[in-house]
Amino acid sequence: MFSSRLVFFCFVIIKGACSSDPEVVVLRAVRGRDARLPCGQGKVFLDGPDSYVLWLKNDRDFLYRFPNEETERRLLNHDRVYGTSCDSGACYDDTSLLLKRVSEQDSGIYRCRVHYQASPSLDFVIDIRLVDSPGRPQIYNEAGEEIKRGYVGPLSLGSDLTLICEVDDEQPDTLVYWRRNGVVIERAHTIRPGVLRADVRLRNATRDELDAHYECLAQNADVTDPLSASVVVKMYLPPIKVEIRLNNNFDFEAGQPRVVDCVVVGCVPPPSITWHLGDVLLRPTVHKELHDGNYTVSSLTLAPSLRDSKHDLICRAHNSHLPTGVFEDKVTLNVGYRPLCISTREETIGAIEREAETATCVVEASPEPLQFSWTFADSRTLYTSVKKVPGHHHRYSSTLTWLPRDSDVGLLLCRATNSFGEQKRPCSYTISAGGPPRAPDCVVLRSYPHAVRVQCQKGWDGGRPQTVYLELLNADGTVIQNVSNAAGHFQLPDIEDDRNLTAVIYAASSRGRSELKTLHLQTITPLSASAVKEYSQAGSWTHWLEGFAGIVAVAAALSGMAVCVKIFKRKRDSVEHNPDLVPRSDGTFHREPDFTREERLLGTTNITVNQLASCQNQYSPSPVPSCRVLVGCAHPPPQDSCPASQHSYFV
Repeated sequence: MFSSRLVFFCFVIIKGACSSDPEVVVLRAVRGRDARLPCGQGKVFLDGPDSYVLWLKNDRDFLYRFPNEETERRLLNHDRVYGTSCDSGACYDDTSLLLKRVSEQDSGIYRCRVHYQASPSLDFVIDIRLVDSPGRPQIYNEAGEEIKRGYVGPLSLGSDLTLICEVDDEQPDTLVYWRRNGVVIERAHTIRPGVLRADVRLRNATRDELDAHYECLAQNADVTDPLSASVVVKMYLPPIKVEIRLNNNFDFEAGQPRVVDCVVVGCVPPPSITWHLGDVLLRPTVHKELHDGNYTVSSLTLAPSLRDSKHDLICRAHNSHLPTGVFEDKVTLNVGYRPLCISTREETIGAIEREAETATCVVEASPEPLQFSWTFADSRTLYTSVKKVPGHHHRYSSTLTWLPRDSDVGLLLCRATNSFGEQKRPCSYTISAGGPPRAPDCVVLRSYPHAVRVQCQKGWDGGRPQTVYLELLNADGTVIQNVSNAAGHFQLPDIEDDRNLTAVIYAASSRGRSELKTLHLQTITPLSASAVKEYSQAGSWTHWLEGFAGIVAVAAALSGMAVCVKIFKRKRDSVEHNPDLVPRSDGTFHREPDFTREERLLGTTNITVNQLASCQNQYSPSPVPSCRVLVGCAHPPPQDSCPASQHSYFV
């Protein structure tokens, strides 16, 4: 194997010797430092997997081959074409030859031969000559002090800066120069024998100087990296911009949290950020600061109330190194809420076909609603205008008048819309067939000598306001008294006990009157005058006895209350030590079984929930009706099938 490789090298050497010699390029290398010899000035392209590069010294010593076993292990696809070019100064070309710590024996003639797969081979010959290393560059400020920290500053905008680089070297070919961010900006001149100096003078520094990299280099060789020294410019900079980002949406719904971002651009070092609402320093529940390059972001979760409307939200950036500067952004908040229905119960409207009907919808809103929409059971929608309710700051109403038709029977929903959106829970009405009112349900509550009190509970009014009438008849049917009352409450004086009187009661409206209900008042026995007189005489001497008994009763009640309070405290303390114990009605305790929240279903109780009842967002400056569960009929009941009123369980 060794002999065959030697024969191959001999063939290459003989072939190269027979061909015309290429131009010899003289390059310098520094003693004691690494040198990298380029093949073809670093612009070699191999045209296929069978092409390669050979390095020889003095046309007899084999030094390096590319590709080799190491490079082949790195390749994933052996069939691809090798690209070997590399931009100068950015990376190293694998086709170049690396000489470690160059010494005298490394000087000589080097040949780079490129064997192409589809083209004739090319030779590149380099003559390496050794030179001494130049002095290491040293950087000074204008006062002549050496800069050893690796940075200058911090500078402020408009500052001046002078950087001086000196290199001790007497070789005529040594080059000293400055680079700023990789670009050559200044070359050296000789200030005194044996010293090369290059100055950089910066006037009226701008933001572009932030983190600028200034590098001084000393170079006297072609294939050895130059010696260098560098500094970085540090600066203190005010913000370019402070911006509260709301996407031009300055409307905040009262009580609804919203995340607001403040972005500070170009502040060095990163600032501290504070938030203010008017003159109040905010203490947000969520506050984070993020510094990413040239940006500092502060996020605030804000849930303002109505009293914060028209106040300025201010984001202020503080740079501790620029104490006199004020950097802030402010926006004026517009706080409001979408409309809320004033009524929490469902109203019933009695409608008659082709007879004009009117419904009024009242809401609380800020700002004023833009319009009201009314949706019937058949999905037909009508729109009405807005009217402000006198005496209320945020209350508005709208009235709908229409001619009912058969398809209107059912649910009627009223919704208002303002700049914060449409009303979430609509005002609800049930449209039922109208007509005369139903008969009231009346009882005699109390009787006195020659006086009777009658109280009636009104029934369904049929869609129009009703009035309750009472006619008082004697034994022969003659009307002796005819009274009316909108609430259905009557006080009948001068009723003698020897008269057989009857009361006829009914309700009436513009749509007719109800059925008659008769009360026979002779069944009510009034108190006799003698009984009243005897009671008044006996009461005169018992006043003192009743007063004394009352004092004794109060004292006993206070003593009982004190004992009960002590017992209750003792029981409560015992329960607090064992929170799993739940008191029962018989005074004992039992452990409550474990269950998840989802197992607490309304279906397991006997409470009927009105599906239209829902809690509204409550805002402190405006009254909001409480949420409640309605028990009873959700729609107008048929006669005598449902209570005329609904019980309310406030939650």
